[in-house]
Amino acid sequence: MPLDNRPPNFIYPKRLADILGIKLLVPPVEILSERRKKAASQEILAFLVESWADCAIVSADSMIFGGLVPSRETQMSKEDAMWYTKRLLGLKSSHLFDSVYLFKSLMRLMPTVLDEKELFYATKIEEIMKFSDEDIKNPVNFYERELLLTYVPPDLLRDYIESRKINYFVDRTLIKNSDKVDLLVLAQDDSTDRGVAYEEKKRLSMIATKNTKIVQGSDEIGMILVTRFGKDKDISLKTIFIPEEVEEEIMPLETVPLGKNLLSQINLLNLKLKNSEPDFYMIIFGKDGYEQAAFEKVRSLVKEGKNVAFADVSNMNMTDERMFKLLLASGLIFRLIAYAGWNTAANTTGCALSQAVSYLSSRNFKKNFRFLIERIIYDYYYQNVIRKQINNILIENNQSNFKMTQDSINIAKNIFFQYFPGISEELMMCSPIKFDITDVRFSLPWDRTFEANIEIDIKLRS
Repeated sequence: MPLDNRPPNFIYPKRLADILGIKLLVPPVEILSERRKKAASQEILAFLVESWADCAIVSADSMIFGGLVPSRETQMSKEDAMWYTKRLLGLKSSHLFDSVYLFKSLMRLMPTVLDEKELFYATKIEEIMKFSDEDIKNPVNFYERELLLTYVPPDLLRDYIESRKINYFVDRTLIKNSDKVDLLVLAQDDSTDRGVAYEEKKRLSMIATKNTKIVQGSDEIGMILVTRFGKDKDISLKTIFIPEEVEEEIMPLETVPLGKNLLSQINLLNLKLKNSEPDFYMIIFGKDGYEQAAFEKVRSLVKEGKNVAFADVSNMNMTDERMFKLLLASGLIFRLIAYAGWNTAANTTGCALSQAVSYLSSRNFKKNFRFLIERIIYDYYYQNVIRKQINNILIENNQSNFKMTQDSINIAKNIFFQYFPGISEELMMCSPIKFDITDVRFSLPWDRTFEANIEIDIKLRS
């Protein structure tokens, strides 16, 4: 049961299931959450009850609130939220599933934004909620918060605070009843190291049970849990941070060092760290200026016949251009068993880990290679090149890239398909593995350019 209909939540787990060779049952996309459309919780519950399976992997946000965005602005009563929560916690005892994994996002500080007016209020609310009770004992902080309060309509702030209270109540309830499921994952969506969300996370950590995991990120969790269930062997890895000091850095929108968060994902996947002869090497590239060092490390490992996964966390929602071009021109990027460089560091490392583990569990080269090419097209070509071009043209035409009309969506599609023949030709020219892209599909599931769904079909040449 995905978090919503965005590709990382709906499409990527299906790609990983294909690689793993497992059958993944998902609800029809029509009943899932969209940007401002709630998921059909009753239909989802019916889908779960009718779907006998070995394991249920369920987004609590989707089931209880109707999706990630609705969970941040819920008008649901505490009683209704508890009704759905109890249904979730009863899945294991229903004997419909051998295992039940639940995952839920911890509510971030900033409300969801749809337009410029909402952005203004959301930014003010985020600043207000960064002040803890302890902070406002300082007169300067108290005055600053009071000033911010004058910018936000009281009813808007009241709704936000009520949503926070209900979310936190659900979080506590899930933790206290986590013995009723096999695994509970609470994922900290876009976060900072101060304020209400940070304090809530600390309090939840104090009551966390043995089978409760609290991690950074959000959109990668479905991928990790599908992989955790589907892998059928013990897999080991060695992590290589380039440069080494990036392991201790706290990445944007996160509150723990990169290395610590990666370790939480490794543990969630039940992987083993191994310095000598691991099953694969995970290279985490983290900073501009170290492209050549990362390239040489990849080249050395690939030359030795090692399995290499590559996570580019150097930028938010895009890859390092020089790093990508070194890997592309050499053909090394096509020799990787996993590649990622999108959105937050946690999203990127979780995706790359999941792909690498899925491949090593199954050795399904064609399915994995398709996902690798899709990652390359989206993470570099779309985010670094095409998205910028779309945004520029929309701005020139006084159109929004965040609340798109059908006309602006058509502009985006036309630009993508103008670029795609050149992209396809470049990839096939640089790849030592000969293949053809036989079909490509492009859409903007949330009517904005921030994320796109790009799916391809490939044919490997003999």
